Amino acid sequence: MPRARFFFLMICLMTISGLNAWADNFAPRSHHITAPDAKPVSQQTLALAYANHSTTPVAQASLAQTSPPKIVIVQSLEQRAPFRVGIMDLPPFAFRSGGGQWSGLAVTLFEHIAKTSGLRYSFTEFKNMDEVMTAIENHTIDFAAIAINPTPEFELTMNFTNAFELSGTSIAIAKHLHLPLLTLVESIWQSLIPRFVVFVLTCLLLFGVIVGLIERRKNISQFGGGFWRTIGEGVWWSSATISTVGYGDRVPMTKRGRFVGGLWMLIAFALTSILAGLLSSVLTVSRINSQIHKPTDLLRTKSGAVLKSAALLDGEKMNYNMTTYATVDDALQALKSGQIRAVLAESVRLHWLMNQPQWQDLIMLPSPIVTLNCVFPISSEVDPQTLDVINYHLLNIIDSKEWQDMRHLFIGNQS
Repeated sequence: MPRARFFFLMICLMTISGLNAWADNFAPRSHHITAPDAKPVSQQTLALAYANHSTTPVAQASLAQTSPPKIVIVQSLEQRAPFRVGIMDLPPFAFRSGGGQWSGLAVTLFEHIAKTSGLRYSFTEFKNMDEVMTAIENHTIDFAAIAINPTPEFELTMNFTNAFELSGTSIAIAKHLHLPLLTLVESIWQSLIPRFVVFVLTCLLLFGVIVGLIERRKNISQFGGGFWRTIGEGVWWSSATISTVGYGDRVPMTKRGRFVGGLWMLIAFALTSILAGLLSSVLTVSRINSQIHKPTDLLRTKSGAVLKSAALLDGEKMNYNMTTYATVDDALQALKSGQIRAVLAESVRLHWLMNQPQWQDLIMLPSPIVTLNCVFPISSEVDPQTLDVINYHLLNIIDSKEWQDMRHLFIGNQS
């Protein structure tokens, strides 16, 4: 009996142990991850998540790039080494105000970011976009307070902040290209060389006077009378002859008059043929060059863009005949002088330039050929934590009403 009890107790214990092991396998467990480099969080450090709470399209587009949501430790950048910030004249994003201080949409936004994050910085001025991009790629500067459109080529050599402005690539053309009638008149006037016109008029007057003087004594009914009446009748006859109308109200009757008249008919026929061919050429060229109303029209003409710009890449992808310039202003000047027929450039800057007095004879085509975002370029050597802090403050700023008012001040309403 004691042996039976012993075996019964052993069986009970084994059953209970098996049940406990089975329960452990299916019971939920708690996971604890300890960061190897975890540091205590100070009072100036705040743990927060990027939340898709923004109301502006730019902020929403920027936040859409940070997927899936992540937790970012946002801390003051006061202890970080000062940022070396590149800058150049690029209205409305960056320009010198009347007092010589840097201002503009991108400069103001960066200064707000630096103020709220505690970031210290110093500006280094550059002459053009090519110099700025080269400095970013070579890590001689950490950041550029200008707006660029990101490209795959830039992605290989630098980083970007979140987008702070919707932009893209737009096209500027001369206003007269939208006025075919005025363009035609201007082209005809420029193509008909003044010396050719003077030559035709001189021949008309000369042959009219000669025939009038020859006929005035023997053909009194048609060319007789006073000197000026004779000249007038002769010019009328030569005009009717060159126009091939031949009214018949004035006809040379003498042999010499008919000889001169026949000679004038041959010359007039040749001049009329030359004039018709010239007008036909002008009409054809004017028709080809004047109809630039949509992006595909640029395939048959020459366009310009800034070197190392997203606009240049967009034009090359569309097989446009592209010419490069150091600045947008240089490209617009070439457009104004007729060296090129269109300029491709960043939409916000091009919109701002079209409102300046010196470019009043240029216009933008209504729709951009590509829609992109404006971002800040940042050196790839800047640590990701600093970039996260900058992005956090950037999104907070552009989501505010105060920033929208500031944006309107710099670039107005884009339509």
